[in-house]
Amino acid sequence: MASKFAIIVTIKCKPGKGKDFMPIIMENAVAAMRDEPNCHEFRVMTSKDDPDTFFFYEVYTNEAALDSHRQEPHYLKFRDAGADLIADRHIEMTTVHI
Repeated sequence: MASKFAIIVTIKCKPGKGKDFMPIIMENAVAAMRDEPNCHEFRVMTSKDDPDTFFFYEVYTNEAALDSHRQEPHYLKFRDAGADLIADRHIEMTTVHI
């Protein structure tokens, strides 16, 4: 079985901006799962202790599929709309084995 490619993203929103960020990321995640055949999973989670901290778990067929995702209109809308709400971000590139 071929390994898939995944990213684990941590987003720290500016204080109090998590509530504004949530609908923006949800729209992106739902569209990615609905419209991108090479996006196999897109989970959005928030910290139990901090509603301004988000975690995403995204699984793609390969890194090229992630590159393609980043050209999609829904991603570009998310990127532009969320930019002023984000204080910090970290992206970890991973290989999915099972």
